[in-house]
Amino acid sequence: MSSYNKCVNYKEINHQPIKYHAINELNYKNPSVSKDFDFFGLFNFFGQEKKYGYWVWSGDMYNVDFDKLSDNGVNIIFLNSYAFTEHGQRDVLNWIKEANAHGIEVHIWMQIFNTGNWISPLKNGTPDNKYFNYKIEEAKYYAGLEGVKGIQMDYIRFEGNAYKYPNGTAAINQFVEKFSNSVKKVNPSLTVSATVMPEAENDAYFYGQDIKTISKNVDVIIPMMYKGNYKEDSSWISNTTKWFVDNSGNADVWIGLQTYHSDDNVTKMPADELIKDGKLGMDRGSNGVIYFKWGMNPELDNKKIN
Repeated sequence: MSSYNKCVNYKEINHQPIKYHAINELNYKNPSVSKDFDFFGLFNFFGQEKKYGYWVWSGDMYNVDFDKLSDNGVNIIFLNSYAFTEHGQRDVLNWIKEANAHGIEVHIWMQIFNTGNWISPLKNGTPDNKYFNYKIEEAKYYAGLEGVKGIQMDYIRFEGNAYKYPNGTAAINQFVEKFSNSVKKVNPSLTVSATVMPEAENDAYFYGQDIKTISKNVDVIIPMMYKGNYKEDSSWISNTTKWFVDNSGNADVWIGLQTYHSDDNVTKMPADELIKDGKLGMDRGSNGVIYFKWGMNPELDNKKIN
């Protein structure tokens, strides 16, 4: 688990704190699916849709090529929530509308207990309900917007020192349950996902992430299988995926893969290796592969990933 700080540091490059504020709502009709969209090709034998996609920072939003991504099998994007502050609601909703027209779902990617700096889930040893409610109100705003298909919770954890806080894991469990229930009341059809560390049975001790309990309150668990940070190989991705599939109850498992070698070596990973690792996860029961992040590996961006 020694690499957890490296994971945090890299994901914060070019990050700016999220500043939620009310914006006048705009109404859009649901977009129709492009006639060129291969709807049935996205489903496996049992009819369940497989997800292939990217985390996208707000600063990269306008650079995304929907034609290219949809042609190459991408059907989901996690867009960082700061896009609403950086670009404004009108532009973001137009962007989401265009993504939907290309058969690409957009889920709003929220950073919960780290928005540039670590924020404790606890205040004076008990759950910080004031902060919880603040983030939940923000999520409810996104949940009510046309075209948004899901909310993605990132950083629902401690930095790596959860074992120092007796009520830490319980606080995170409470937040996730309240968050998910509140979002579903706004839009029951939304997909609520939770990014988690990939350290399996050690997640609760170090990060306050009780996988079995969190899984009861989300639709999808996304372990960050950043093998370079852990100095592991592809077999680790296979075995770890199986652990999460076995321990996530009724929640789907989508795996997160880093598109670069490691936080110490940010050169791009070979696209074929990334696609192979994604298939390994699928073979062990994952229903999705999400790459961190878009724009860091042009070779992958230009290849068929499914």
